[in-house]
Amino acid sequence: MISFTLLLNLLFAGVLGTLVVVAVVRAFDPRPARARAIVPLALLWAAAVLFMTLRPGTGLGVRLNLVPLIVDGPASALDAVLNVIVFVPLGLLLALTGIRLRSVFALALALTLVIETTQYLTDLGRTADINDVITNTAGACLGWAVARGLQHIAGRAGATRRVVPRY
Repeated sequence: MISFTLLLNLLFAGVLGTLVVVAVVRAFDPRPARARAIVPLALLWAAAVLFMTLRPGTGLGVRLNLVPLIVDGPASALDAVLNVIVFVPLGLLLALTGIRLRSVFALALALTLVIETTQYLTDLGRTADINDVITNTAGACLGWAVARGLQHIAGRAGATRRVVPRY
């Protein structure tokens, strides 16, 4: 029998996967997306992330970790990779609106600081971790870079199509 937690995790993964697919497909249009088209998707991402990060945890481990870039086993490495992946859709979506990288960096950093501070202050059995701040911010920046790269490729392909004569 599938547990409720597993179902929530699968739903979360589905939401993130869907957002990535939508953003990647949209990235092939070199024109900036309108904010009103991206805002609902960004709000969906934010709701999913807030739900997953602010719900009660297991209560295991420490309440606060301020030691950066320590990977003390496979679970810690997996957590770092997953944190990067979770914030990639945010960077993808923000890039589609034409927002600059430094703004994506600042927004991802601010959002992560709010999440980590809330985890610490509410003491819901979750660890407020400096590594989450680093990996979440890196994930958003990576998503931005991927989207901009796809937009660049799409722009070059569009320019090639316009130059090549049709016979």
